[in-house]
Amino acid sequence: MLTSVSNADLHLLRVFLSVVESGGFSKAQIALNVSQSTISTQMIDLETRLGMRLCRRGRSGFALTEEGHEVFKYAKDLVLDCDEFVRKVNGIRGDLSGELRIAIADSLLGNKVFPFEVILAELRETMPAVVLHLSVMDPLEIERLVLEQKLHMGLHTFPNHVPGLRYMKMFDEVQTLYCGQGHPLFDDDLTRESGELEEYDYAARSYYGGALKTGNFKPKKSRIYAGSMEGIAAAILSGCFLGHLPVQCAQTWVEQGKMKPLFTEVHSYKVPFECVFPIGTRMANTERMLEEVMLKYSA
Repeated sequence: MLTSVSNADLHLLRVFLSVVESGGFSKAQIALNVSQSTISTQMIDLETRLGMRLCRRGRSGFALTEEGHEVFKYAKDLVLDCDEFVRKVNGIRGDLSGELRIAIADSLLGNKVFPFEVILAELRETMPAVVLHLSVMDPLEIERLVLEQKLHMGLHTFPNHVPGLRYMKMFDEVQTLYCGQGHPLFDDDLTRESGELEEYDYAARSYYGGALKTGNFKPKKSRIYAGSMEGIAAAILSGCFLGHLPVQCAQTWVEQGKMKPLFTEVHSYKVPFECVFPIGTRMANTERMLEEVMLKYSA
């Protein structure tokens, strides 16, 4: 019976989490930077310590046992809580150390209005001992994880503000309508009415059920949905769909003659980007500094 959890146990649990999240021993050795035999030994040690079989491995592949699924869930919560404890204690002492978990939209790089790479450089200079974990996520996932206090900040467009979260306006991103080479409108002189474009198949965002507002453009049919800018761009480049993209995301393909903007004065629209933070938690010094840096770049 397990009566206490030591640092060695926590290490073994982190190995176990990495194996599960990687999908097996062979992939985990890359993430952990140790040999597969070492991982196997550590997993045996953990199973011996817990007194139960956590996974099955063999020719059929890697799979968790029923007990393994339960332990994975509890281990993940325990490790997150331990990391959070260390971060908050350091914050009480005034140390600018620990970790910050940030999630962003996939369209920020290259945005001339909002130089996120400059912000990252400032965060690094201001808090050199802090480890930054940067992820790309859709807005719904960001809000959920910030609400669960698994993210310290998110940066995206949030049309429906969620109770329990605090939002800070940062900038407006311009979305422009494009078609790709091979589309009937690509070589068109566009003398037709702009409203006729709404009859063509449109590549829509998959989050919010594809119901995001698209300015004055009201597409009548969407038979492809994508949760990323890359997905929208691929649909446009297929020549089968119209779609909206930020200018910086489409620029390379426009310069290569593979995309064409359509009725920019009529069918372009602005999307407000915001930072989102949790409410009701005691802020560590690192979180306070993060918010101060973001405030400098806010609208």
